[in-house]
Amino acid sequence: IRYFGGQNKIFKVHYRTVNHPLPHFVETFVDDGYFDMYKAMKALGEVGFDGVLIPDHIPSMAGDPKVGTAYTIAYMKALVERANAELNLS
Repeated sequence: IRYFGGQNKIFKVHYRTVNHPLPHFVETFVDDGYFDMYKAMKALGEVGFDGVLIPDHIPSMAGDPKVGTAYTIAYMKALVERANAELNLS
């Protein structure tokens, strides 16, 4: 993120995480993977990312894909707000 974002070369982020690194992994919710998604969100703020942030590969929740999508978007929004506050970007 810092390398390409610092050059303004990040335009779209498919925001997702997985339970393990390659070669065997399963997509999971953004608060449940092995990677710290807050660090990624904060790094995007640090480089001034102003592109598109897309929730991607969302697991089903409560038997309805809309529930998992709503949860993921709300979680992402909270991460953006927290990162922006910490970076004084609000």
